[in-house]
Amino acid sequence: MISKFLSHKNKIFILILFLFSITVNQHYGNQGVFPKDSFHYFDSGYRVLNGDLPFIDYWSVRGPLLDYMQAVFFYIFGVNWQSYVLHASSINVLITISTFFVLKNFKLKTIYCFFYSLLFAILAYPSSGTPFADQHSAFFSLLGIYSLLLAINNQRKLYWYFWVLPFSQNRFPLHMLFCLFLLLSFYILLLIINLIALNIL
Repeated sequence: MISKFLSHKNKIFILILFLFSITVNQHYGNQGVFPKDSFHYFDSGYRVLNGDLPFIDYWSVRGPLLDYMQAVFFYIFGVNWQSYVLHASSINVLITISTFFVLKNFKLKTIYCFFYSLLFAILAYPSSGTPFADQHSAFFSLLGIYSLLLAINNQRKLYWYFWVLPFSQNRFPLHMLFCLFLLLSFYILLLIINLIALNIL
């Protein structure tokens, strides 16, 4: 399946999506800052890089995953604004290419997969441009839903392991996914009741 996904035509689209999703987020991440929100993970990522531990050495209201991810970016690319924005850009790339992969997996035409993924790259992380817990949580939730859809569609056990990804950063996805699960359960229950009623008639 991966080899089909990485055909020559798809590689060109993936390369364009990769470059575009990085470029668009780097552009908007350098347009300005929100003093309270834009610098939060800059500080905590720097503190983790210097050996501080979340919840012990500094106070945090979110899960520590984002702090550690930012510390890795600072370690590799240096402590500067561009490496901070690059963290958000890399998540933008991940979610954009994942969207392309999932759409392609459901047999949508390649040009549509590319177009929808390109639009998603514009809408995803460039709205804030810098790492933000709620956006990471939303995208991790979306990746979890993608993996659930792929697991059901492809009957592959590997995808079931990524279903827990949304719960690694924030408790918000748990509530949203639980509500989605209840709605889907209710819908399936109605379908079953209708099928039983049709069989009886």
